[in-house]
Amino acid sequence: MEKSILCDSSALISLTEASLEDAFYFLKEKFNIKFIIPPSVEYETILRPLEGMFKSHSFSAMRLKRAMNDGAIIKIESNGSVKRTTNEVLRLTNNLFFMKGNPLRLVQMGEAEMVALAKELDVNHILIDERTTRMLIESPFRMKEHLEKEFGVSIMVNRENLAKFSELTKGMEPMRSSELLVIAYENGFLDKFNEFKKQAFEAAMYKIKFSGCAIRFDEIAEVVKAER
Repeated sequence: MEKSILCDSSALISLTEASLEDAFYFLKEKFNIKFIIPPSVEYETILRPLEGMFKSHSFSAMRLKRAMNDGAIIKIESNGSVKRTTNEVLRLTNNLFFMKGNPLRLVQMGEAEMVALAKELDVNHILIDERTTRMLIESPFRMKEHLEKEFGVSIMVNRENLAKFSELTKGMEPMRSSELLVIAYENGFLDKFNEFKKQAFEAAMYKIKFSGCAIRFDEIAEVVKAER
């Protein structure tokens, strides 16, 4: 039975910058997982770097392009329904929290289109390292607290927009690249390192953290301790 995971730019960047994109191949082969991206994510992670913008990411872009060519990552075009939902996600999320009467722009096109495509395809699992969108889905009031702590002011919430966004994302389960790596590790992805596989796993967890995954040091220590 085929399973699908919608991927955001942030997680793709974390994994490829850490040279761990082979996890997509491994999990596709092991569990018949289809890793899906919308056009805006392809543009952000592949096309734009290969066009000469963000040359520091161009080698990662080449590796992601190879993964697409090999079918490990699949792009699905956005239809009219997805485009309308994308615009709705952008409208809701960027008019959700207000600071001193002004709306805070929190979500970009890539994350919005990914959420919209997940809704269109009825896919619950989304791979995303970017913290803001993930928190808006999982715990929006923790996001409010985080913003208040960061800016030192009260943040007002548009509860109508929050209710609509929560309904739109109902059932979606965000996961980080670190969690995908745990699944891959537990199923043999790093077995090639033999007796050093747990050390390789720990090193890989630190690498994806420094490549962009929002995972704390204490989380890494806890996860590594729990694994064999």
